[in-house]
Amino acid sequence: MRLWPDALPTPSMPGFGLSPVDPVLRTDMEAGAKRARRTTFARHDLVDMQWTFNDAEMAAFRAWWNDEPWSLAGESESLAGWTRTAASRDIGGAVSPEGLIVDRLMETATTSLHHAERALPDAGVSGELLCRATLKSAGRRNVKLALFDRAGVECWTNVDLVTGALGLQSGLSSRLIEDRGNGWWRVTVTAPVSTGAAVPATRISILSPDLVISYAGNSGQGIAVSEIGARMATGFDLHLRTDAAGKALGAAGGAGWALVPIAAGGGFKAVEARFNGPFKAQAGAGLNWSVTAQMEVRNA
Repeated sequence: MRLWPDALPTPSMPGFGLSPVDPVLRTDMEAGAKRARRTTFARHDLVDMQWTFNDAEMAAFRAWWNDEPWSLAGESESLAGWTRTAASRDIGGAVSPEGLIVDRLMETATTSLHHAERALPDAGVSGELLCRATLKSAGRRNVKLALFDRAGVECWTNVDLVTGALGLQSGLSSRLIEDRGNGWWRVTVTAPVSTGAAVPATRISILSPDLVISYAGNSGQGIAVSEIGARMATGFDLHLRTDAAGKALGAAGGAGWALVPIAAGGGFKAVEARFNGPFKAQAGAGLNWSVTAQMEVRNA
């Protein structure tokens, strides 16, 4: 099931409205009262939605709505397209912050580096490259998230996955860590793409307890990985789930069902919803956007 991005806000209550679809089929009779028959016991509502987005959120929403290209690293919830050194891919070994089945990166017993790497051949030739991943300890607490520029230079940061502390770093323009709950940390780094003949890449390395990058591994130790992304930085780079082609897994231009936070009584909860037509957007002060749309909701 497609999901509403965690980077986007829930609907605002002003402008929100709910109209239950009539579940009863009524037939006029020649004499007497109408005949009424209930056709379904499932809830089916039409909901008038309104969101207030800043400019970055609006850019992400439009890409999500139309399933547009968003990441250079392919699928956000899998290590299937990554090459590995002295490490194995434990398929479906963890559950992501959004409740999705994702992979773990596990060491082998070899004395070596232990990492997974993804080449980014479609990265630009100028500007800044952004790489991110959401990580959780699966026995190892220390990890290095890195990107390699076109000169082959490694730009990196160390991360403690128990405390969420950023450690030593080199060559980065910026780095950010966000708490995703339950031991998961979203780490984002940016660095200049530079010039040269090398193919840019992003790498996730497991570190030993004393932060050594090459060591004798343990096949029962590793890290869980989800919410992977890479793109040329624009300043409007919120995280979106992506498919194997790097396209946002969103509303499919309004045709797809997604789990969207809806107020249907009892607070906001994620329910299956689909757009009932195109959205409308009105720009406001401070580059804020008021977005309205009607959605059909089932099983709310």
